[in-house]
Amino acid sequence: MPEGARQIYSRIYFEGGGHGFGYPDYDRDKQAMAPTFTAYLDRIGRVSGRTGTLLDIGAATGFFMGMARARGWSVSGVEVSDHASQTARSRGFDVRTGVLAEQDFEDSSFDAITMWDVIEHMENPARDVTKSAALLKSGGVLAINTPDSGSLVSKVAGVRWHLVIPPEHLNLFSAQSLRIVLESCGFEILEATTLGKGFTVQYVAETLSHVISPLKGTAARIAGTRLGRANVSINLHDNVFLLARKKADVP
Repeated sequence: MPEGARQIYSRIYFEGGGHGFGYPDYDRDKQAMAPTFTAYLDRIGRVSGRTGTLLDIGAATGFFMGMARARGWSVSGVEVSDHASQTARSRGFDVRTGVLAEQDFEDSSFDAITMWDVIEHMENPARDVTKSAALLKSGGVLAINTPDSGSLVSKVAGVRWHLVIPPEHLNLFSAQSLRIVLESCGFEILEATTLGKGFTVQYVAETLSHVISPLKGTAARIAGTRLGRANVSINLHDNVFLLARKKADVP
């Protein structure tokens, strides 16, 4: 695992944030994402036609894996963070520590692979997408959500766009550039759309405080309060959800 990733995705990334990125409380914040994860699973299910084996890349502490398992999927995961992967394993999930290229899963062993807000963190996205194609069965599904650098919000905000977060985000794709990467790695695109996401009010305040300094005090004041824990759904149309199928002629 790259040493830089080990330092960035430490416990503080998932429990308190720091240095302008991370989560006040990852597990609590992901509760707000449950409706979005349900929508993701619905779309995967419609394309797959059934449940089967699913590999979650960037599995963190296993929140999405738990939802997928409850829907009937047999789940495995890969997570670069020592802390998060250990937490996931303590909850009974098969999560391997490291990056995808380091893992020894058998080729053609998964019906679906998911990458939720993770491809922008990857040092070599094309390598990991190519690896995903090898791990999928013929006709298997790859589902990705990632910031859309071609969105209106991104273009208007420029370098102040809230999803420009170095060194956490190493790559930013537009919907079109992501489509090109996937097609070059053996996938056909089935769907490209924008779905709203859920957040806690505290997470929103923390994120906005990086560009609106007075909100730093607000974020601190509402931490741990009922208001801070409240969930809101937001769709700025600056994320892209992309669903792709492995082409039948790809080995």
